Amino acid sequence: MELKELQDKHKDEIIFVVGSGPSMKDIDNDILKDEIVIAVNGGISKIPFAQYIISDDRDIMSWSYFDIVRKSNCICLFYEDKFKNYIDNSLKERTIFYKHKSWFSPPDIYNLPDGLVLTKDVVEPIVGSRTSAGSGVHMAYCMGAKVIVLLGNDCRLSNNKFNYRYYWQFPGEQKQYRIKGRKFTPQTQNRGFDKDSFVEYWNYFAEVNKDSDINIIDASDSCLDCFPKMSIREVLDNYK
Repeated sequence: MELKELQDKHKDEIIFVVGSGPSMKDIDNDILKDEIVIAVNGGISKIPFAQYIISDDRDIMSWSYFDIVRKSNCICLFYEDKFKNYIDNSLKERTIFYKHKSWFSPPDIYNLPDGLVLTKDVVEPIVGSRTSAGSGVHMAYCMGAKVIVLLGNDCRLSNNKFNYRYYWQFPGEQKQYRIKGRKFTPQTQNRGFDKDSFVEYWNYFAEVNKDSDINIIDASDSCLDCFPKMSIREVLDNYK
């Protein structure tokens, strides 16, 4: 499959962009069984039937949930610069690479002054990213979604004394773990997590695209206020 085949592939449908934030512990995944889902990184462990997984971060290959990717039939949407030399034959036929614009880095061949402005041409570099969820939103936009729903995009740690970063850290959830690379421990679980930078990213993302024809709903238990808030059921009742 080629990138251009995704253009308007799900025109006028609802697309869920699903991460692995703490709020996913409260989601019954059966409600998404008949929906179009783009899993973001570890979101595939909660929604193993997702049609797509998207990632800007090759580190996902070091996690146990990547075995779900290998065993599923999902289409893998991966950032070319990070993944191209690491995809083996078992995934090659269902992997599609994309490129990024830049929104804060020094100029390079992909740098554009409007680095977070959404464009409709799926074969062009997509928005610059602080989170793979941003890449998922742009892909859903290019796929023709009439509504894009963010799930598990909490942009904050759990509201308890443990400061969980992922839903699978809660009791009763299927645990995910690193199978190689640095160990995931309570002391290192939040390495690289910067709430302020996530909020800044999404606020700017919303501002520069406010006049576009995109409709983003935040169904996460997030700290964001730049998108309308709804539950999954409200989204389905209002838009399906």
